Amino acid sequence: MIAFSSKEPRDVATYLASLARFCGSGNLVAGWERRPGGNHPDGWGVAWRAGDEIRMVKSGNPAASDPLLSEMNAVTGRFIGHVRYASDPGTVCAANSHPFQALGVTLAHNGTFYGKIGAEGDTRKVSDTVVFLELLENRWMERTLSGLSDTLRRILSEPEIVGKYSAANLLIAAGDALFAFRRYRRNGEYYTLYLKSGDGLAVVASEPLDADPGWRLLADGELVELSQGVPRSVLLTFPA
Repeated sequence: MIAFSSKEPRDVATYLASLARFCGSGNLVAGWERRPGGNHPDGWGVAWRAGDEIRMVKSGNPAASDPLLSEMNAVTGRFIGHVRYASDPGTVCAANSHPFQALGVTLAHNGTFYGKIGAEGDTRKVSDTVVFLELLENRWMERTLSGLSDTLRRILSEPEIVGKYSAANLLIAAGDALFAFRRYRRNGEYYTLYLKSGDGLAVVASEPLDADPGWRLLADGELVELSQGVPRSVLLTFPA
């Protein structure tokens, strides 16, 4: 996953190239399957702010070889990108690629939810992330950092809703705001999110995009508002 918030509009070409690289050689840990076509070959999607709207392009093809990605161009101050490693290869298609949108909220997710969210996703034959997004959008009344932190804390503290989820690594856009959240219950070495900020730009990514020493790993439970290069963060705690 990759997201950025910038004071000045930026060409997304560098970030698209990083998504293609993640597809081919993205983070995997011991015991995880390596697949033909890349480590995360099961579709990709991007969303970016254009004026007063969010535009989105998604594909079920590997980002590393998809001409649709290589031919894209956009200049924006807000961007979300995601390449997918599907738990069920049979679900690979553009419709199931992240990010997803619901009533003004755009969300990309790494991890898997269970509980009522997972069961509803199975019944409706949609991603568990879609069901989570609909619940988040409905409960998130105050579209601020504090409002989002309270909403995420409540949802993720309800085991009957989310089950023993693997991770809730999230990129969330609403209005002009962009947020990143890292939360894992297992495989913390896989479910990573790194932050780098400065010079009017804040970037988060599943892996550092370059060798700059300014990247730092978000803490488990850390929620960050990516505000034009000056991020603010809070640390959420959950019942043991």
